[in-house]
Amino acid sequence: MYEVGRCRLREILKSKRMTQVKLAELTGISKQQINNYINRQHIVGVMGLGTLRTIAEALNLDSPYELYEMKRVARSPEEAASD
Repeated sequence: MYEVGRCRLREILKSKRMTQVKLAELTGISKQQINNYINRQHIVGVMGLGTLRTIAEALNLDSPYELYEMKRVARSPEEAASD
């Protein structure tokens, strides 16, 4: 089981040497909204699935889930028993 962590958009933009302005142009999402996603990166689920897909496609990511850290969470014995 996985838990969604913080948004990685800032790091991904930096690694791809892409500006917020360029991402805004590619996605049709305003630069201000992209900036909000970046500055609220500690909040899980700030982007809807459609937005995640749009941004992931513009950044050539394999999956929209790459935009967030995914942490493996140990299952409780009760959850394991229900399988």
